[in-house]
Amino acid sequence: MNINSVTDLVNFVISSELEQFKQDYDVEPIPKSQDISSLSIEWLCYYCKEQVANDTKNAIISFVDNVLQTKDYKYIGWRRIPALLATAFTLTGKEYYLNDLLNNLACHQSSREFICKALTVICPTLPFDNEFFQSSVLSNLEKRHGFYEISTILLLNSNGDHDMKEKWLIENLESEPLKGNTFLSDWTTGKVYKAEFFQNTLNAIKSHVLFRILKHGYLYNNQYNLFNDNKKVFARTLDVFHDEHPLDTETFEFRKKE
Repeated sequence: MNINSVTDLVNFVISSELEQFKQDYDVEPIPKSQDISSLSIEWLCYYCKEQVANDTKNAIISFVDNVLQTKDYKYIGWRRIPALLATAFTLTGKEYYLNDLLNNLACHQSSREFICKALTVICPTLPFDNEFFQSSVLSNLEKRHGFYEISTILLLNSNGDHDMKEKWLIENLESEPLKGNTFLSDWTTGKVYKAEFFQNTLNAIKSHVLFRILKHGYLYNNQYNLFNDNKKVFARTLDVFHDEHPLDTETFEFRKKE
């Protein structure tokens, strides 16, 4: 497999999607096409992090930083860039980009659904012990916000010690706000919980990514290049986009250590 071709294609697709995202940034209401576009950028950067060129990385980080500094970020920007904040975290490892996203997981608006989708992609790297993460999930549980089950599953499947998660469950089951909470107690007994949200989210992203790879791959193969007109991306190079994700299932359970 020609790794260079994969690298070039990844960056070509990400750059094209980012440019389209920028062009649609001010469109109201937020187009669904913009949401899936940013989720696809996130997915590609998560699974193909080593192939993301510095120029591509810098373009994403620069755009995110600029949005964070805008005067209307607290009113508009935060609803538009959840997936790009998650991308910035993936590319830099800085929880600075993650904290605002996790804090907004407890927002009182429909944006919570999209935030959950953005967190789904990077769930294996989310820090379980992040105070904003735990605080938002607890708020969702206590107030029974929409998607409170989903945010809890995200937390319990994040990056953290199993014993710490079990301790968190027990402590909150004994706390006054959540004492005897059926949803939490089911996890301590190993009961299976069914949720199609995660698999539907990942399948939608992968379908969009595949379409963009095919579309942009065609454009990439046919663009005029003065220095190398033999550069091609072949179908076999798509094998690199194979993923194994812990949330790519319909059933979840919290198993105690043997």
